[in-house]
Amino acid sequence: MKYLDRALELLRDSQWHSIMSIQKEISLPDEKLNTIILFLQEHGFVEKENEKMRITSLGLRFLEISS
Repeated sequence: MKYLDRALELLRDSQWHSIMSIQKEISLPDEKLNTIILFLQEHGFVEKENEKMRITSLGLRFLEISS
């Protein structure tokens, strides 16, 4: 869960972030990061467009609850 939480924390500002910048911050191989992004996207925590992503309102609420 720490990587999922970390990814959401990096997106907390609700701005679009490149996947490459997220990968640099988390330091995960492409395959693992893609799995995390897919999970977050399928569950509505982030939205992805091309090579960028941002947190959704559901993702922000999750961060509030888990704090």
